Amino acid sequence: MENDKKNIWKIVIQTLVTILTAIGTTLGITSCIG
Repeated sequence: MENDKKNIWKIVIQTLVTILTAIGTTLGITSCIG
């Protein structure tokens, strides 16, 4: 069970990083255009 939890957290963190990067890129492009 320990390994499963670690794997889940790894996936969650990677997903959050991807989403934050996408949001940051979108905001960066928007502010550049605006």
